[in-house]
Amino acid sequence: MESSGDPELPAPTELERICRGLAALDAMLCADWEGRLYSFNQAWSPDLSERMASMRSGSGDDWFLVFAPGGVFLKAFCHEYPGEDVAAIYEGLPDALAAQLTEPAFSMADVTFGGWHDGTRWTLRGNAAPMRDELAMLTGDPARYQAYASSYFEAELPLDEIAHVLAGRPLDDAHVAQISIERTLAELQDDLAEIGYGQHGV
Repeated sequence: MESSGDPELPAPTELERICRGLAALDAMLCADWEGRLYSFNQAWSPDLSERMASMRSGSGDDWFLVFAPGGVFLKAFCHEYPGEDVAAIYEGLPDALAAQLTEPAFSMADVTFGGWHDGTRWTLRGNAAPMRDELAMLTGDPARYQAYASSYFEAELPLDEIAHVLAGRPLDDAHVAQISIERTLAELQDDLAEIGYGQHGV
């Protein structure tokens, strides 16, 4: 049941940097965590060996990515489409990632699309079509985030500043002011620390 025509997901290091950038941009635009779609927790596991990125639409759609020593785990769900066979999607999942299948936060009974990166290549299965735009956001295209921010936050953001954040480059007050009219760099420190912004792939 290999899926066809899927978005090309970046290699793990680049993907992790992009996910941190998406979470940082959302944090700049919205002080309330519940109002954001994108988040990143650099201390997902007690031993700090795993990091977790997520998207939650608020209407039942989501994706989760776990970056672990054994690779990357992906789970995605679109509530308006039938769920796929979880066992078939994750058949052959490396043992190093198997614990993710029982993670309660991921609601693993509800899967539309999923897969993993084993350190060499992506294995992706299921129905990617209903989440194509969301999965394409993971390629790090600044124009996609710009369109999302305009629609969701009603914020018109400069492409170069979006690209700056998605690249994980250093932030100062001037950069933050180009993105956010409500939050300062000082006010973002706790969020950026949770995200671990700028720590990987710079």
